[in-house]
Amino acid sequence: MFKSRISLRAVLIVSFLALGLILIAAYLLVSKEHFIRGLDAAMASNMEKTARTFSEVIGAGERQQAREFSGFDVATQWSNLPAYARSAFPNGPGESANLQKKADRTLFSRPGSIIFAMRYDTANGPLYLSQKLTSPEASTVLPQAARQNRMFTLTVSVLVIGFISIVGWLLLRHVSRPMAKLRAWTHSLDNEKLSHPVPDFSYLELNEMAELIRNSLSSVQQAVDREQRFLRHASHELRTPISIIRSNIELQRKLAQKRERLADEQSIIDRIDRASLTMKHLTETLLWLNYEPDMPLQSQTVNLPELIRELAAEMTYLLAGKPVTTEISTLPYNCTVPLVPARIILGNLIRNAYQHCWEGTVIVEQRENRITITNPAESDAQNASTKPSESTGYGLGLELTTTLSQRIGWHYTASRQGNVHHVIVEIEAFT
Repeated sequence: MFKSRISLRAVLIVSFLALGLILIAAYLLVSKEHFIRGLDAAMASNMEKTARTFSEVIGAGERQQAREFSGFDVATQWSNLPAYARSAFPNGPGESANLQKKADRTLFSRPGSIIFAMRYDTANGPLYLSQKLTSPEASTVLPQAARQNRMFTLTVSVLVIGFISIVGWLLLRHVSRPMAKLRAWTHSLDNEKLSHPVPDFSYLELNEMAELIRNSLSSVQQAVDREQRFLRHASHELRTPISIIRSNIELQRKLAQKRERLADEQSIIDRIDRASLTMKHLTETLLWLNYEPDMPLQSQTVNLPELIRELAAEMTYLLAGKPVTTEISTLPYNCTVPLVPARIILGNLIRNAYQHCWEGTVIVEQRENRITITNPAESDAQNASTKPSESTGYGLGLELTTTLSQRIGWHYTASRQGNVHHVIVEIEAFT
């Protein structure tokens, strides 16, 4: 399944850009709102001055009729104002000095007209003022003020973007460098560097992360070293008792030739012989896996057909009591290979084929450097139900074979078609 990988650097860059755009958008909205409110405040102030002047200049008798004064329609009664004001505000202004405004506009267009209305209480009674502004009557000063406001807003926006970009670049530079250093250090860790102190990555969090990585890898490496030391020492220590067992078995066989031996005694000796041989092969495999690969491989010329027949003969005890036959087909072929790994690999494959075949024919075929082993194998369900004590599968032997084949460059494949198991080994000769 595909998993997207997002760079932390890209996330930070996008975050800073989004932050800058949000700040600019918010500033534009605030600037626009302040500009409009400033114009409304100026309009309210003009209406207030007009009302005071009207109250002082116009006599009491002349105030009853609505008239235009200083650009505003002024009346002592709301019903005396022009129709545009009454239709825009049917109830009229409520509180004194509270400006009311109605614009004829849509969301994304300029208003065709704006109607202002206000009530102002004077010493001689309340006055009602209104004014209707249309596009032809709009002031020439306001567009200039709007342009100045837009230029100021644009200048501030550019400065904000520049400031955020500089801060983001500096932050990325100071953060990404230690992170890149931590990443490179992590990839370069080996047994030698794990024992060295952790470098300084400038930030407390990165230093703690590096320390955790080093401690975790050190724990894993120590566990692996302990397992390898145990396997190496155990393999060495097992060599002596196994050699003693096998030598005493050979001695017992020679002594038995001078006297008669019971069938039960012979059966016991054969079982001990087979068990010691299995232990010998397993010990050689583990010892070579954990120790020998550190040393140069000693190669020698091997008669491959002879080696295969020798290993097959050593494993015939696994077929005792089974209705199994073997067919070994070889052609003359000599090659230069490391003998110990070669014996381990081919021996494991033949032993697995013999051990897990309960009836039928095991076929071992060799053509130059290609070896094919075919054996019938019972289904998993049948094997588990009929022989649970021996249902060991192809686990350890084939795992060891795979590991050894990879280390010496041999091509090894295993497959199963129905109840037939196929193994193919292609030997790469050493030069």
